[in-house]
Amino acid sequence: MGRDTRRSRMIILVLLVVAFTLITVDYHSSDSSSGLRGALRDVFGGVETAVTTVTRPIGRTLSSLAHPNRYQKRADALAAENAELKRRLAEDDEARRQAAALSSLRLLADRGQYTIIPARVVAIGDITGTDWTVTINAGSADGVTPDKLVLNSDGLVGTVLTATAHTAVVQLASSPASHIGARLENTRLLGAVAGRGGPDALTFTLYDATLQVKTGDRLVTFGSADYAGGVPIGVVTKVLDSGGGLSRSAEVTTFAALGSLDLVGVVVGTPATDPGDRVLAPRPVPPPATAPPPPATAPPSQQPSATASPSPSSVPGAPVRISPTPTLAPAARTSTG
Repeated sequence: MGRDTRRSRMIILVLLVVAFTLITVDYHSSDSSSGLRGALRDVFGGVETAVTTVTRPIGRTLSSLAHPNRYQKRADALAAENAELKRRLAEDDEARRQAAALSSLRLLADRGQYTIIPARVVAIGDITGTDWTVTINAGSADGVTPDKLVLNSDGLVGTVLTATAHTAVVQLASSPASHIGARLENTRLLGAVAGRGGPDALTFTLYDATLQVKTGDRLVTFGSADYAGGVPIGVVTKVLDSGGGLSRSAEVTTFAALGSLDLVGVVVGTPATDPGDRVLAPRPVPPPATAPPPPATAPPSQQPSATASPSPSSVPGAPVRISPTPTLAPAARTSTG
């Protein structure tokens, strides 16, 4: 038993030596069919294949153990490349979003023929309920001065409070301290909107106490020495009961989302004439009224058919009229002589 075990070990050792020899020769020789490599391949080709199959995973494992940081460095490099690609994609998406927002802002300014200075909101001021403000990255060096209206692609944002060389503080229209002149759409009825301390809520009050405001009425700014006219403000969502039968106050929801501002424009130039209501977006067209369905009709098999009236003789029990038999004239007799 011991002799067989030693013999088996010896055979395995010899085979391993031969396999590693073949691998070494194969690595250093470019012509696998010549010389020693060709002869040994013919003799030990099968053994080489089997031993190589067994030893290749072992070699790779030993290589990874000998160089533990090589695969980790490769993984780190791939992760860094992936992060860089994601960053570039995010930058491209942000650039496209900013371009679309700027295009919408320019479109609104063109409809009102306003001259605007684009800016971005860079900071949020006091929003504790006493004074709602934001800071933008445009200032007096760009032509921004106090009391100028600020808008975005949806409508009124607020007014400029103060300005430094490169920044300005904007008081939002929803600030309780804000009061801006407004006009009802399609009329010359004037009033003012004031902030309610919420992100997108205003209160509109007509100057004339004998007039009324209705739900669905839309508001724009009216032009003055300080403010640009025709800037969309918002829509009346609730009429406030004044107790006297005439409601001249109402809650207004702003067109602009004042709680999530980014790109805005400061109006530094106004047209020679008030743009009226043309800056407002068109009202949605109601769907056409559908015609009532036609009345149900009986299927053709159940409809009475227009047929000829039966003759009396074909009706059971009807009297039968008998016509007299016509008499035939006698035949002429012929004389036979």
